[in-house]
Amino acid sequence: MADEQRIDPEEDPEAALEALAEGRAPETPARRRRLARAALFGMRDARRSARIGIGVGALALAVALGIGVLALTRDTGDEGGGVVVTDDIAAGARSGTIYVRSRGVGQESVGTGVLVDAAAGLVLTNFHVIALGGDLQAGEPDRLDDAEIRAAAPCEDLALLEVEGVDDRTAITLGRQGDVAQGDPVVALGYPVSASGGKSLTTTAGVVSTVRTPLRLPAPDQPRLTNLVQTDAALGAGNSGGPLVGADGRLVGVNTILFTGAADAPSADQGYAIGVDRVRELLADFREGRSRAWFGAGLLTPPPGVLARERLPAGILATSAQDGTSAAELRLEEVLITAIGGTRVGSSLASYCEAVSDVESGESRDITVIAGPGGREQTVSVEFD
Repeated sequence: MADEQRIDPEEDPEAALEALAEGRAPETPARRRRLARAALFGMRDARRSARIGIGVGALALAVALGIGVLALTRDTGDEGGGVVVTDDIAAGARSGTIYVRSRGVGQESVGTGVLVDAAAGLVLTNFHVIALGGDLQAGEPDRLDDAEIRAAAPCEDLALLEVEGVDDRTAITLGRQGDVAQGDPVVALGYPVSASGGKSLTTTAGVVSTVRTPLRLPAPDQPRLTNLVQTDAALGAGNSGGPLVGADGRLVGVNTILFTGAADAPSADQGYAIGVDRVRELLADFREGRSRAWFGAGLLTPPPGVLARERLPAGILATSAQDGTSAAELRLEEVLITAIGGTRVGSSLASYCEAVSDVESGESRDITVIAGPGGREQTVSVEFD
């Protein structure tokens, strides 16, 4: 805590990042995340472009490391939660566990995906893993192929990618939550960030703590998820979007959140995966290219303090756009969304989701944006994918 107080990341962001790299940052993950995020806020992008996103690139750069604020904070080994990882549970799922990398607005985000159709190259992952938009690749860390977003649901934190070069791998079969019971063994697979800098597929084991539960303490950058499987299997940065499988090797859920408790009320780590029943419901639309509440751009949540400093109102940041979408056609990249269909949007993903709750795939809505500090609001009609 003393180091966090001594370093002002807005005044000296390089010193703050150096402290993180040298291990002089606060001990708790939450404080390290706050320091890293604030440091990046201080390092504003001086670049300007001729497109509509002039001046907001710095906000996108700043928010990039804030993806999944509740989630994914520690490295993992080969067992956790007091349950031994047996090879027969994990073996079948390894081939269907995909490394995912997203690059955009000068930053990189990595995570994991679940191969659901090898022949078609369909990989399911968290929306927050690909929220930077832009350049998407997937496969293995040392052999990545191009990927595109086939459909997405930011308010469900899910996205379906089309990935090349995975037709020789084995998809993970979807299970059903009705076949899952409290106390059942589960294994989480993924590519967590390693202290050694490695990018290796890891497995961690645990049990199902709760078969179905809503997210009761959402962060600004988390949607209000209603069907989560809680587990004590250890999750780490990079596990987002990866599979949580049961003893039969079938998918129980898509790993998305690690909750470590509040600062004044610490608790044992609680991992959460989007329940496979909800995955099934969305996947049917995704396969047909129908998204939910998505118009083609990545979405991030800038903190209110940063918006106030830049003299910007509350809003959600649109990052890079996917080719072939309305966002790409209108060049809605690196802009602040302040209203949708006349409904004001606050600085939380939940507020965005409320504003688009009645939007169907293929429908159009007026979206009000600001291109940068001091800019005026502009309204354009956008078709939702």
